Amino acid sequence: MDTDQPPRRSTKEDAQTAERLDSWKEIAAYLKRSVRTVHRWEKEEGLPVHRQLHKDLGSVFAYKGELDAWFNGRSVHAGPRAATNAGASAIRFRVIAAVTLVATIALIGAVAVLLPLRSRAAKSGLAAQVTNLELMSTFAGSHRWPALSPDGGMVAFVSDAGGTPQVWIKNRSNGDPIQITFGDVPAVRPRWSAQGDRIIYSRHGGGIWSVPPLGGVPREIVKDGLNADLSPDGRQIVFERAGQLFIAGADGLEPRQLPHPPFQLIEHYGDSWPTFSPDGRSIALFLGEQGRYGDYWVVPSDGNEPRRVTADLQEGGAPAWTPDGQSLVVPSARSGSVNLWRVPLAGGEPEALTTGPGEDLDPLVSADGRTLLFANVKRTWAVMLHNVHSGTRRTLLEKRTPLAFPRYSPDGRRIALAGRNPRGEMHLFIMQADGSKLTAVTDGAGELNIMPQWSGDGETLYFYQVRPSQTFRQLPLAGGASREIAAWTFGRQFQAAVEPGGRAVVYSAVERGDLRESRVHDVKTGSDSALPFALYEHRFSRDGRLIAGESRDHEVVVCENENGHCRALIPKHVRAPTALAWSGDDRRLFFLRHTSARVWGELTSVDVDAGTVKVHGLVGPFERDYQMFMDASPRDEIVYTICRETPHELWVAKLR
Repeated sequence: MDTDQPPRRSTKEDAQTAERLDSWKEIAAYLKRSVRTVHRWEKEEGLPVHRQLHKDLGSVFAYKGELDAWFNGRSVHAGPRAATNAGASAIRFRVIAAVTLVATIALIGAVAVLLPLRSRAAKSGLAAQVTNLELMSTFAGSHRWPALSPDGGMVAFVSDAGGTPQVWIKNRSNGDPIQITFGDVPAVRPRWSAQGDRIIYSRHGGGIWSVPPLGGVPREIVKDGLNADLSPDGRQIVFERAGQLFIAGADGLEPRQLPHPPFQLIEHYGDSWPTFSPDGRSIALFLGEQGRYGDYWVVPSDGNEPRRVTADLQEGGAPAWTPDGQSLVVPSARSGSVNLWRVPLAGGEPEALTTGPGEDLDPLVSADGRTLLFANVKRTWAVMLHNVHSGTRRTLLEKRTPLAFPRYSPDGRRIALAGRNPRGEMHLFIMQADGSKLTAVTDGAGELNIMPQWSGDGETLYFYQVRPSQTFRQLPLAGGASREIAAWTFGRQFQAAVEPGGRAVVYSAVERGDLRESRVHDVKTGSDSALPFALYEHRFSRDGRLIAGESRDHEVVVCENENGHCRALIPKHVRAPTALAWSGDDRRLFFLRHTSARVWGELTSVDVDAGTVKVHGLVGPFERDYQMFMDASPRDEIVYTICRETPHELWVAKLR
């Protein structure tokens, strides 16, 4: 039996994982932190603390096993950011998180003990337009975001070797790495000043900080901002805030917003990683258009018109400039895996710099243009089955490429899901409920299809198409081409749900990340009309009488399809529910509750009539917390996809 259980910090108390800790003081003592720290962890990083329903919010409890799983789930990843306006941010997060459903340095230069170059290259699988490839991560931890000192003799990076990801520095040629920032809040993307006298970095949850390169007391320079970069002359910083770009003085003073890009930056998934050009006149960024899929742009720092550099609509990440300012080095999935590409700004075909397994991220080109540094991480995805009655779980399918959005057929005998085909394109597949007979049902060249759902009779799949057109479509499984239901995008006509009879489609109307209303689309006439409620993530009951969803206040709500009368099943909560699914008898609603800023979700159900809540334990790890997704079979078996990953490794190579 495959039991893919959450990792544990300790094995001493395996027999006590169900024990409750019944106060903030007990929770803090168990984690060996102050009450103030665990309060912050619960608010900013999703520490799995439960509150007694229908009682004072101060009455809390936690399970040791869940705290252990959360503690081990914290990683070097930059998790979703906590916004300054919790209410408005959470609403945007609910939309953006689902839109995204649609994706460290250690040692640089010489190392004390060098692996044979051939074995290193073979192990990494990376060898295209680079030479002398060397693994730099020869010490403990997961490492990301390299930054070279102005003289090239030192490197700053983020490592989780000390627990919480923090900024470390390392002499390129010898010596051990030294940790220079501390605390319980993860650090992100260190950047070295031109004068070499400080390092700026972001903290998870917002805020840009400055610290001396040999350590000292960090100083906050921007309260609400992240992913900052310093200009080459050291006089300015560029950063993100609330979906917009800002430029300020090097100490964060007098920030000014750059004119709007062609559309708003996508918060919570869509870190755009603004990066100054070598002359400081331009800023490169990755701009998500459909969740995790987007393109690279260059924005003049004087506010002139931005221009698109790529037109791939692919997964991406933080860009880097070549020293001559003529090209960008960018992560892109344009050939399947996320590898590094050199993109000429004057036009022409991008050039592959790396190939091979895993994802290549966080590129940095040295000032002389001869050295490339980057991080590599290898991931595997699996479709998991969790039986809520027995508590057992097993793996149905495992692959080295992404798997997402599993949905049971109405009879529970098949599962539809999205995954990559041999060309690296996201398409729809169907497999048997035991994981056998995986079969592609879409395979058009250049297409990107996501979010499958079944018709009530199990003969049709409905789905969103992101490329080549942005539409909501219908595909007969007996054969034939798909047809368009409506010209909808996932971000604006959010999570469309088809009524079991196939006569109507209900969706959330969203503008700039804000929920406006719930609407119903008549499939026969093509007309749309407003519903008397406004919900996210609509889910029809199996008999079609009820519609469940999430309110703006993160309540789980059930509405009667016939008259629109609604009632809340769970009260307001600071952590949004997601991935609603009806039980086989329509008497309970399953959902996931965000518990960790990283990748774990608390599987919960609520009785539709009595309102009683039951927690079924943690499920995960997911690739990112906004990619939590699951479905329930008629037998109340929960299917979901997980993502396992190796530590991020740092590599250095010579550019040809």
